[in-house]
Amino acid sequence: MLKPILSFFIIFRLVTEIAIAQTNDYAIREVKGGLFIPWEMVEAPDGTIWFTQRHGALSRLDPVSGQLKQLIFETQVVSQGEGGMLGLDLHPNFPATPDVYCVYNYNNSSGNYRQKLVVYTYNIAADTLIYKNTIVDNITSNSIHNGSRLLIANNKLFVSIGDAANQALPQNITSLNGKILRYNLDGSIPGDNPISGSPVWSWGHRNPQGFTMMGNKMVSSEHGPNNDDEINIIESGRNYGWPTVQGYCNTPAEMVFCNDSNVYEPAIAWTPTLAVCGIAFNTHPLFPQWQNKLLMTTLKDQTLYILGFNTSQDSVVAVDTVTDLKYGRLRDVLVTTNGKIYISTSNSGSVSNKLDKILEIYDPTPTGFQETSAAGRQWQVTPIPATTTLVIEGNHPTAAILELIDMNGRVAASQKVSGSRHVLDISALPGGVYLLRIREEGRQPILLKVQKQ
Repeated sequence: MLKPILSFFIIFRLVTEIAIAQTNDYAIREVKGGLFIPWEMVEAPDGTIWFTQRHGALSRLDPVSGQLKQLIFETQVVSQGEGGMLGLDLHPNFPATPDVYCVYNYNNSSGNYRQKLVVYTYNIAADTLIYKNTIVDNITSNSIHNGSRLLIANNKLFVSIGDAANQALPQNITSLNGKILRYNLDGSIPGDNPISGSPVWSWGHRNPQGFTMMGNKMVSSEHGPNNDDEINIIESGRNYGWPTVQGYCNTPAEMVFCNDSNVYEPAIAWTPTLAVCGIAFNTHPLFPQWQNKLLMTTLKDQTLYILGFNTSQDSVVAVDTVTDLKYGRLRDVLVTTNGKIYISTSNSGSVSNKLDKILEIYDPTPTGFQETSAAGRQWQVTPIPATTTLVIEGNHPTAAILELIDMNGRVAASQKVSGSRHVLDISALPGGVYLLRIREEGRQPILLKVQKQ
């Protein structure tokens, strides 16, 4: 599938224009700190977050209280370079079917660094995980390029495997490296896989480190070398080009290979690279500016990206960024059923120096308050975010009471005004998100969210 080349300059201009218009209609809090590279997060049916840490821990986190329970510490795990305890997912019928799937790196009996996909059973009574069985092991690994994201979709188990820094493997369909693999949930190989008797679903991958469903489409984020980080739409039996093709099919040699080898071009590619990582597709309306968009964390760029697709969902047409996540390298992103967004960081240099966190992005509107819809607004507030003053302008002169309400529902500031333009001094207020309530006699109050830096 050949596409026109999207130049870096067009992407840069698009990012710049959108970022300027963004308003910060959210708040961020630390849920848990003192962690060692929380690598993959999944939501359990009870609303808790299950996650791996690269040194071998698989834990459960209550995102409300911050209470952490380590469910197992896998002693076989060897955290070498980028390796360790990595991909994670829960059985779709969890906990009735208490299977927990995990990928990790280890040393085999010959001392070679390898990768395996195992299943644990959750023992509800003991509140622990117990080893059940191994689906596949002895996969070639390295200190880099291990892939290792897990995704259960349509009752099948998908796992991304990197090329283990060996460029001869991704185009070799007898090797599991540089592939997306597909298994039945019991570990057997589905009969409708593209290669009979093989778990290989797609090939030509370098280091895919993000995995999600976008409606009925499977999406992966993939690290490029010094160029062409990619977002790919994953389809059965397709070739994604590596190492012959980097990014789009835009050189004569690449074009020949793409036509001959059924190559699927990326939905978008970045040069210079961002070190793309975890992705999640957000369908929840809690943050309408991010609804039906792909969220993506980055390591090198240390930024959360918001990607909008075209109607056929095969090309990225809008790029936005969340600019105030100043927490270093961002490893994974999770959107929960209630619309809250969780981010994990990736900054720890060693187990003895655990610097990482799980953060929550949430709607800070107090319960019972709802911002007035755009159609019902007769007032505008600028700037957002503000530092010392808010300028409040209406479309008609009137007497009104302006009230700033904090996130605990308390009135933090109040002022009686008349006219159509007012300036409210907020220099003495602490930073955060507030609701501005405008009360005019004979009219319904108007509620608008504002933010003070």
